[in-house]
Amino acid sequence: MRCKLFAYWTSMLVVLLAAVLALASLSGVFTIRENNLRHALGAHHASTVANVTKQTGALAAHAIDLSQEASNALDAQLLTHPTSKLNDDSEGIAKAERSLFSLLRTTLESSPCNGAFAIIDATVNTRLNESEDSRAGVYVRFANLSVSEVVGRDVVLYRGIPQIARESGLELHNRWRMEFDVSLMPGYETMLLDSDERLSGSCRWTNRSQLPGTWENVVMVVAPIYASSGTVRGMCGLELSDLFLKLSYPAQSSEYGPVMTAIAPVSDGVADLSKGMTGELKSTYLSSTDKLYIREQSGFNLYSTSSGSFIGLHTSLGLQTTDGKDVCVMTLIPQEYYGSMVSSDRMKIFFVSLLLFVAAFALSRYLSRQFVKPIADAVDLIKTNGSVEESLTGFSEIDTLVSVLDSRAANIQPNLLPPDVASLLDDFSARFETLTATERKVVKLYAENMETSEVAERLFISIHTARKHNANIYHKLNVGSREELVLYLELFRRCKRLDALFGEEDVPQSPGA
Repeated sequence: MRCKLFAYWTSMLVVLLAAVLALASLSGVFTIRENNLRHALGAHHASTVANVTKQTGALAAHAIDLSQEASNALDAQLLTHPTSKLNDDSEGIAKAERSLFSLLRTTLESSPCNGAFAIIDATVNTRLNESEDSRAGVYVRFANLSVSEVVGRDVVLYRGIPQIARESGLELHNRWRMEFDVSLMPGYETMLLDSDERLSGSCRWTNRSQLPGTWENVVMVVAPIYASSGTVRGMCGLELSDLFLKLSYPAQSSEYGPVMTAIAPVSDGVADLSKGMTGELKSTYLSSTDKLYIREQSGFNLYSTSSGSFIGLHTSLGLQTTDGKDVCVMTLIPQEYYGSMVSSDRMKIFFVSLLLFVAAFALSRYLSRQFVKPIADAVDLIKTNGSVEESLTGFSEIDTLVSVLDSRAANIQPNLLPPDVASLLDDFSARFETLTATERKVVKLYAENMETSEVAERLFISIHTARKHNANIYHKLNVGSREELVLYLELFRRCKRLDALFGEEDVPQSPGA
């Protein structure tokens, strides 16, 4: 009874615990961290998308304006003549570059970039060996790069005739050259072949490349320079260096780890950072040369690299690279930070559940003892001396039941038995006479509430022999089991006929009497 009641209370409390955990799960207790991350990541990404869209939109607009103004400036000088008319014309090229310089400087100082350039499809000396890839033009850049200070930054001449620098009071870049090597300018050949006279459709984002002669990596927003006849005279564009992007988009600290920004082309579920730019990476294992393999999920996406994984979001900017790929802005958080927080939450839930289970287990033991121990103690006393008066359990219903049974047993007289009970006992007694002396000893030990193993030990026989005696006894007495035999013996005891059954005056009384 004690074990059954203990198991019952334990099962009830475990079910209650499971119900509490299920309700907690349905109410979202276990997804609070994920929901908070989703909202925080979504808000940060929306802000980043707005900033990057504003910046890239401004760059595209300035690139288009620069293209139109450069086209007008060159048309005013060349009229309808092709740009190639300037080949080997150093004075004409110098005049064209001067007209472009003022446009480029104005664009540089009013745009969210750190460089502006315009290339003319002509060269001052077609007889030079490198003339095939050498083109005239002007390229101005900021020297002391800083996002916070727009006014007062130094401008240097990176490409163009040196007279422009002298006339404008500029310094030459330490890697200055007079003309461009267009084989190193991404997108130049694409722009020359462009047939879309709509500038808005011709504006492109180049893949990241190293600025010739420097250690800097840059991306550019480029557009063709058209003549009034529709032919392409060259290319212009605005530059964003990796340092400029890092200063513009520093890594932001959050409870989920550093939040980083990347702008890169995305194609077939792969974001290629080696062709894009990243903001500040803040001592993470993410490299600006990695490829991110995107697995879209509900709420946020998973971005995997060879060195680790990130969670985040990405959104298309509506720009295309010169090789036709879509450019996206990404917001990334190292997954290991979030994973450690989730693991911590799960450990907390585990320990809380463990404490609840231990408390439920202890309560089950307490309740089972409170209810079962008085009853078990009373039953033990009844088995020992058969008295009910000293064995009250404290439960009125059980005490009353035990008292009634005991009073009925006490009132049974051997000579006043019901006819069917007396006949049953007489038949059993007759069959009992057929037992051998050893078999009677076995039955007598069963009357003392011994088990089969105890009987074998008392009579110094094997358990196999004891079981063989059991089989013979059951057969002769016409009983089916030891339990049925014990019931008969208990009935003889309560009817005061057990001594007569064994032919002895002093027969041990069972504790169950």
